[in-house]
Amino acid sequence: MRWNLSIYSSKIHELLNLQHQLFSAFAQHYPQANDFTLLLNFPRSGAIVVDGRRWNFVKHGVGLRFVRELPAPHLVVEMHDQFGDCAKVDWWRLTLFLESMGVTIERVGAEQAVLEHYRHAQ
Repeated sequence: MRWNLSIYSSKIHELLNLQHQLFSAFAQHYPQANDFTLLLNFPRSGAIVVDGRRWNFVKHGVGLRFVRELPAPHLVVEMHDQFGDCAKVDWWRLTLFLESMGVTIERVGAEQAVLEHYRHAQ
């Protein structure tokens, strides 16, 4: 499926909103997790609830991957680096989010959508 940049823009805003909600719920549920550089005092895995929906997470490297249990599709929000920065989006975060919705995007398209997002955000 091929989408134009304006549709990607709405998905980027949806992703950013989810990142903010997930980060807020995580920070509230795990207040002791405050090493946002290396995530040394973060749990390796767990779950949080956002808007009545359970999201499971796994820590990896310097990031967290959140997967929504229900309803389908099992959305993926991958905050693979700079976990505390809810306004960050990059081609990798966007690609995994879209793919979890069943939307295929090539790296070049994702990079272009992210560049367009930042250009309009200035």
